[in-house]
Amino acid sequence: LAKEKHVKIISHLDSDGLCAASIITKAMARENINFELKIIKQLTTEEISKLSTDKNDILILADFGSGQLDLLVEILNQTQVLILDHHEPKKTNHLNLFHLNPLAFGEEEIPSSMIAYLFAKNIDMRNTELLDLAIVGAVADEKEEKWEFRGLAKKILEEAETIGKITVMKGLRLYGRFTRPIHKSLELSFDPLIPGISGSESAAVQFLSELGISIKEDDEWKKLKDLTIEEQQRLASAIILERLRSKHSDAEDIFGDVYIISGRPEELQDVREFTTLLNACGRLGRWDVAIKVCLGDLKSLEESFDILNQYRRAISEIIEWIRMNKSSILITPSATYLFGGNKIPETMIGTTVSILLNSNLVDTNKPIFGFAETAESELKISARISKDLKIVNLR
Repeated sequence: LAKEKHVKIISHLDSDGLCAASIITKAMARENINFELKIIKQLTTEEISKLSTDKNDILILADFGSGQLDLLVEILNQTQVLILDHHEPKKTNHLNLFHLNPLAFGEEEIPSSMIAYLFAKNIDMRNTELLDLAIVGAVADEKEEKWEFRGLAKKILEEAETIGKITVMKGLRLYGRFTRPIHKSLELSFDPLIPGISGSESAAVQFLSELGISIKEDDEWKKLKDLTIEEQQRLASAIILERLRSKHSDAEDIFGDVYIISGRPEELQDVREFTTLLNACGRLGRWDVAIKVCLGDLKSLEESFDILNQYRRAISEIIEWIRMNKSSILITPSATYLFGGNKIPETMIGTTVSILLNSNLVDTNKPIFGFAETAESELKISARISKDLKIVNLR
């Protein structure tokens, strides 16, 4: 059908959606299928009304669609719709609907990037080369428990290890293993949070100095990968102590599985760094750069890191604003509420809420809801809950 018609691919702007979109794009291109791609914030009624589809189109939705099936009836009456999603599905049966969502079949949830990968692999086995993007999307969507994959996601990870796409090793969960000076890695670490150091370059430099760890060697900035085993152990012990002093219940949660990609530029080899880069591009409206990077366009790398720096600065400014404006947080017996107003962009409220929860800056024993004003004078609400709490489905 796709070869006979025009394919419209629409996906979400977060890292999982961008990875899913990249996988589908490559699979379509490999089949010489005529297609177009669009990345959006949400699949709203307004966005659906913009879709001009007829019997000569096929619509592919990635990382959303399952929860909007009732809004898609008119389109389903016109043409075929393929949904690759992992969100809570609405029950809809239609002759033109191809609904690939594990939850719709009573199976365990995996992220949309992994669903897109399984779909692409079954079209053409050559698409196994896209397996690293499935892992990047999975890490982005936090389909890990205590930083380890479980269930079907773990089987897909094991496939990536078997074919040599991914190497898994234990290590410090600090950003910038290959790309950042070690003091910048500490400064930019919000998950895990290092009390008194995260967000402060000068505090990070002093922290390393007190540990006897030099930040330069032969006039070159030292990165995490350059530290000796003894230096890494010393650094890890000191971070744990700082977290214990601040009464973090998971003080030792600075360790975890580190996923390294083979066959990518060094700047993209750490999966968590890769997913952060994609998320920054998506949140700042440069999804075109993200897709190019995913598909191996090395010319876009430098631009993507410029975007990442903008994103990091914006996040730091938001966290500082929250610290200076205590009234922006309301704590009740059942939940925590962050009111961002027009100070926190709607595309960043979800990331901000995640940082607050993962950094123990709020009570992790209750859900947290973040509110931000949109350009259309509406409210964007993002909700998060600790991985340890299985009491509610926030969707």
